[in-house]
This record gives sequence, C-alpha cells and structure tokens, in this order.
Amino acid sequence: MEFLRRDFLKLGLTQAIAATVSVPALATGGQDDRTNDGLLFINVMRDTPSILQGATDATRTQFSIQHHKDLKFNIIARNQTGTVWQPDKIEVLTQPYSPYAITKVFFSNLYLGEIFFLDLLGPADQIIERREFKTLDLAKPTLRYAIASCMDEGRHEPEIWKNMISQNPDVIFFIGDTVYCDKGESPYKKGDPRRLWTRFTDARRILEIYYSKRLVPVLATWDDHDFSGDDANSSSAEYVQMAQRNFLAFFAQNEGHSEGYAQGPGVASVLRAGQHQFLLMDDRSWRLTKESPDRYAHWGKDQEEWALQMISSFDGITWVMNGSQIFPHMIYKESMSKHNGQFNGFTSALRKISKKVIFASGDVHFSEVSKIEPAMVGYQTYEITSSGLHSKCFPGLDKISNHARRMMCTTNQNYVLIDSIYQGDRFSGNVYSCSAKSKVNFSTQISV
Repeated sequence: MEFLRRDFLKLGLTQAIAATVSVPALATGGQDDRTNDGLLFINVMRDTPSILQGATDATRTQFSIQHHKDLKFNIIARNQTGTVWQPDKIEVLTQPYSPYAITKVFFSNLYLGEIFFLDLLGPADQIIERREFKTLDLAKPTLRYAIASCMDEGRHEPEIWKNMISQNPDVIFFIGDTVYCDKGESPYKKGDPRRLWTRFTDARRILEIYYSKRLVPVLATWDDHDFSGDDANSSSAEYVQMAQRNFLAFFAQNEGHSEGYAQGPGVASVLRAGQHQFLLMDDRSWRLTKESPDRYAHWGKDQEEWALQMISSFDGITWVMNGSQIFPHMIYKESMSKHNGQFNGFTSALRKISKKVIFASGDVHFSEVSKIEPAMVGYQTYEITSSGLHSKCFPGLDKISNHARRMMCTTNQNYVLIDSIYQGDRFSGNVYSCSAKSKVNFSTQISV
C-alpha cells in the first residue's frame, strides 16, 4: 500500500491525514557521503539517453532527450496494443564543444486513461530505450503534485526520486537549483557560457529522474545555481539571454503544443489545470543587487504585470512559485522580502485583487510551512518552502533564522507533495514533506 493516499479527497479535504513521523538519525562528522537518512550518494555518470517528459495535456505531450551526438535512433510512441504514433515534430539542439545533443520530440492525438511507451529505435527497429508515460487530465478537480528544488548532483540520492515517482504525482515542479553550475568539474570557468551547457549535461547524466522507467510531466524554473552561481543577478544582459536559452533547451516546455501551458517573460511560465493555476516565476533575469530598494528589483516590471494579469484573470487558486523565498527575511539567504520595493508593491497589488494566491519557494536547504497573515495580501494564506532534495543540509540550519510565521520545518533531504482540490471558491490541500524510505517529515492541511 502506498504511504500517502488520495481517498480523503472524496470529502473535499474535510479532515487532515494524521501521519506518523519517523525522525531519522542525523548525519555527523565523517559522514559527508551520506544523506541525513543515512543513504549513500550515487553520482555515477551514465551514457545512455536521459529522458524528461514536459508540458502535457489530454492528447499531446513533449519530451527532452539527451544523448551522444553520434547515437542514431528513430522515435515512436505506442500503446499496449501496439498502435504506433509518429512524432509531430523533432528538434535537435547541439553545441560544437559538447559531445551531447538534446532532441525534443512532440506527439499529438493521444488520449487519456492509456499507458503509452516512448521507444527509441536503433538498427532493425530494435528498442534501445523505452519509457512509460501517460497524458494529463487538466480538467479533473483534484491534483497531486510534487515540488522540488536544490538538486546538487554531487550529493545525488536516487532513492528519493524513486519515492517521488512511486507516489504517482500528476505533475512535478522544479522550482530552482536543478543544476549547480558553479560546482563540479568543468574545463570552463564560471561565467563562461560553455560551462552552463556542460554542467547541465552532467546533471542529466546523473539524476535518477532522467532515468526513471515511468515518466511524469515536469515543468521547471530556475534560481541562482542553474542561472550562474550563488546569489547571481542580471548585471549582464548578454549573459542573461544566453542563460535563458540554455535553460529552456534542457526542458520540454515549448509553448503552443499543449493546452493550459504558456511561457511568460524570461524563463517564467504558467500551467492552468482546472481551477489550479501555477506561475513559475523567473527570479534572475531582472534581479538587481541584494536588498536593492528599486521598485522592480526582484522580478522586473513586465514580469510582475504579467503575473498580476494571470492572477486577476483566473477563476481559481494561483500558486506563485519562486526560486527564492518570498516572505521570510533571513540573515544569510536571499528573499523577495529583502527587495522591499517590489515585495511591498506586489503584495499591495494582491490586496486589490479578489482572486487568491498561495506561495511556493526553494533555495534555503530546508523545507517549511509558513502561515501568512491577512494583513499581507488581504486574507490568510501560506508559503510552502520545498528545499534540499539532495543538497547540503544539516541540523540547526533552520534555527539560524527562525521566524514567527513558521508552522513546521525539516532539515532532512526532502520534497513536498501536495494533494489539493478547489471547491466552492475555496482551496484545500494536504501538504507532506517526503524523504526516501517512505518517510514523512511533517504533514498538515491548509485551506485558502
């Protein structure tokens, strides 16, 4: 039996699930090669194709496949009865200095309720790689989604990815630091455009999510480490444009192929699924220096206006997902609240909109649930921080900057899983912090 169940959704989340929390033994000195759960890091690079499913609706989907340039293959989709679908379109992206290519492939005329296989075919149509996938029902009232950030492949923990897939999320959101471009070995220095591509290809050769036999749609935005390095900002417009192109090359989120999905400014994007809307914000392309008082120091003017328009025009709940935290004002970490010009302007604008929002963030290497008081946006809401999927986490990190809004927290390697429903003009959701070995660090129910 899976350890998290959806049965309670039938009653509109009227009762919270009581989860038994098993507290793991924490890592101590001399165990830097293990997670807090005592699991070994596995960061061996693989040379077989790595595959990611991206923006998907009931009949269409797209994939990003990383592979050696010299690997020749055809691509088809088929169902369990053997019916074959040919791609609508194939795009191949390469760089002259890299032995790896990204092939993007697009399918349509699929249907709900069916298991499909993405097959890479070699000579004589031999299957050299096979992945299972489904389409996504964007109209259903309940959703299960995972939120993850901070995926240092040098501290890769494959078991936590396997646990995530086993929970059958409808969609997975990567909200920053999917690659640590300023870490790891590379022949190129920090700030060299070639370093971004090579570090992204390194991560694609290691992380378990790219080798899962069962695919789940993934949508992504970035934070500082997959943009450049720690606390990086937009000081070079030329670099920003190059970094945007690099990031979008590795994910399968081309606009115009899937219902409900659209790109926004920079690497921002939106997914609308029933009465759930997810805004994946770009917190680097217009970011100014730390604690800049400029009115648009965090997201820029165009992106804020885009976000407010998306929120005000949507009849449902909106998740505002950002790499950096929104509300906590931490001693040692960035947050939108430190860019107080944009923070105050944006929250003031939200108070004038009748539609409601919830916030999600990453970056800090611990996960927490914060209750946001009505004075901030006009009603009580929450910020869910999901951080430290596999990155440097240590006991006491959260205590350095505790704050009054925090309801619960964990410093274990984890992701956040949410079961939610929007019903009667109200959002309800059960929130879980999940680790490997089917461990629930904390759980709670939220309602907005």
